[in-house]
Amino acid sequence: MAGVRVAGLPGALPRRRSEPEGRRRHLRVVGPTRTGLGLSLSPRAGVMLTVLAFVALFGVAASHALLIQNQASVDDLDGRVAAEEARYEELRREVAELESPQRIATEAQQTLGMVPAGEVEWLTPDEPAPPDEQELPESPATSAEQVKPYLDGTSP
Repeated sequence: MAGVRVAGLPGALPRRRSEPEGRRRHLRVVGPTRTGLGLSLSPRAGVMLTVLAFVALFGVAASHALLIQNQASVDDLDGRVAAEEARYEELRREVAELESPQRIATEAQQTLGMVPAGEVEWLTPDEPAPPDEQELPESPATSAEQVKPYLDGTSP
């Protein structure tokens, strides 16, 4: 049970009864016991702590509002990414169709008038290959002595 402090009221003092000399009372009056942390705050400190708590709660609410606002833009970006991924897959499918060999052969025959190649026939030359360039004599028209006067500007 909680104790009630009534020290300031008149008649709050305990009455002393006369007791026989040999008999002692087993109950006695004790002071109030301290419960809790033993921390006492001034009214100014209490008001400051309350204001600080409200400011902290306001900050939390403001940060949640910003978070929700930014989440909406993130959701919009996610939607755009999904749409662009679908478009990318559609374009990849279209490129695969355009690169198929059957489509290229059909387009070449119908649009460009090309015909499919027949059997490959390898040709061999009848005459022998020309000799190496080292064996050929230098042409007199390209010798340095004959060309040098034309390059100097003094032609013969």
